Amino acid sequence: MRKNIHLLLLFVIINLLVGANEIRVELATQAKLADLQIQKGDSPYLNRLIAVLEFDLGHSGYFKFSESANGYVLKLTQNENKLNVQVLHKDNLVKKLDGIAITDDFHTDRRQMHKLSDAILHTLFGAKGINDTRILYSLKPSNEYKAEIWECDWDGANAKQVTQENNYSIHPVFTTAHNYLYVNYKNGQPKIYASNLKHSTGKPLIELRGNQLLPAISKQRDKLAFISDATGRADLFIQKLDASGMLVDKPQQLFSYPGATQASPTFSPDGSKIAFVSDKDGTPRIYIIPSELTHNKRAKPILLTKLNRENTCPCWSADGKKIAYSAKTNGVRQIWIYDFETEQELQLTTGPGNKENPCWAPDSLHLVFNSTDPDSTELYLVNLNQPEAVQITKGPGKKHYPTWGIK
Repeated sequence: MRKNIHLLLLFVIINLLVGANEIRVELATQAKLADLQIQKGDSPYLNRLIAVLEFDLGHSGYFKFSESANGYVLKLTQNENKLNVQVLHKDNLVKKLDGIAITDDFHTDRRQMHKLSDAILHTLFGAKGINDTRILYSLKPSNEYKAEIWECDWDGANAKQVTQENNYSIHPVFTTAHNYLYVNYKNGQPKIYASNLKHSTGKPLIELRGNQLLPAISKQRDKLAFISDATGRADLFIQKLDASGMLVDKPQQLFSYPGATQASPTFSPDGSKIAFVSDKDGTPRIYIIPSELTHNKRAKPILLTKLNRENTCPCWSADGKKIAYSAKTNGVRQIWIYDFETEQELQLTTGPGNKENPCWAPDSLHLVFNSTDPDSTELYLVNLNQPEAVQITKGPGKKHYPTWGIK
């Protein structure tokens, strides 16, 4: 069992390599970005708010900043505690968004800018924006064996500590807009805990002996997948849930293989399948299996990834068309994507420094992941239509296991 646990830890712990400041995206795209100008405001405070808007729209995957006369222009004016916005295209008014309330509290008002960004994307492109979403992650202070769950806006701002466990809390995953699961070691073994963003501690969720790791929740909130060594090695388990999130019956062992270790489950959008990691054929690769037993028989998993020898941390996109994962490529862990429509494995990132734990945004266009260097581990944001990843966290501590919130 000890050998299997060590293998599991190899799947989920970052290997520290020297990182680079720039991470490039290699995935080819056919998307054409619209030209955009945002005119400066007439006060320092308004320009602070405009800077939030510039980040949101500049990394939206729909715009590129340009002085082109054929592009879109945004004009913002402030009238006491209200903002008025004009959206123009070729000098023609496209949309007016007036009466946006602001408070002069920047942390509150920047949320209004996120909502404004989403409204602009919906107006011009019919897109469901993600600017008003949040990200959970685990932050480990340097040289300390403890970690807490933190929360931040999609751009990394408004970061705040969520848990106060004074222990090792990792791998958060949202279950609703305000509730989430995570793994904690405070009773010796890692167990899955349930909590709310308003609470600083969680409660154990599953009564099952052994280690519990890497929880994943179905979009329908009716199934929980996780890894446990309750039967002697790290196997894939499934737990049914009712409409209120309460457990239904006991957890079932969904997949096991002699001498192999399983890890990192992720559900398909309809909840009928699970992608997970297994080294049953020698090295960690990603497989797909039905999420329920058929006549109490375990289905044969289908191999998904074939190009690289080490593939970990899969995450299924909300539209069901892609799985993002981390794969060792020329000695460095990069983010890759499996495209179900083309049945291709496509490399997304390049450059030195390991990149792991990708998580899709609700729009299936953006990803957040963590990258490492010898001194820190930071979160990066990327979308499939633009060639640069942007670092959204900085400062002391190592940030791991980002997960995107639910709108």
